[in-house]
Amino acid sequence: MPIDHLDSVHIVPFKHKYLDTLKEMHRFNGNALNIELSMKDLPKIGYIALLGKQPVAAGFMRRVEPNYAQLDTFLSNPYMGSQIRHKGLTMITDALLEDAADLGLKGVLVITKDESIMKRAQIEGFIVVPQTLLIKY
Repeated sequence: MPIDHLDSVHIVPFKHKYLDTLKEMHRFNGNALNIELSMKDLPKIGYIALLGKQPVAAGFMRRVEPNYAQLDTFLSNPYMGSQIRHKGLTMITDALLEDAADLGLKGVLVITKDESIMKRAQIEGFIVVPQTLLIKY
């Protein structure tokens, strides 16, 4: 009987031992902002999806107001198949939304320009709000 690799994808809470793996996935994805990540930069709540010991995806939830959070620092390993990446990202999103509910948060925000993330978020009940993002370093 063939192995279904989708069943082998699992998530674990993000810990320091995965930091180099996260940095590597950032390099795989072009690290558009050219930021050197440290544990201080990452939200306290996060998960990494693994297939065996190989990284599939990672994502985090950052508290932004007393009763709100933002899902951020989502990325996936471009060397994994799209179905495996989708499974990992879905598992991470579900876990983070469950964490938000457990914390009694009123809402969760996501900032993205990626159409596939927007479609996935809308399936989860998110609504799209047109906006302009400003940033200063």
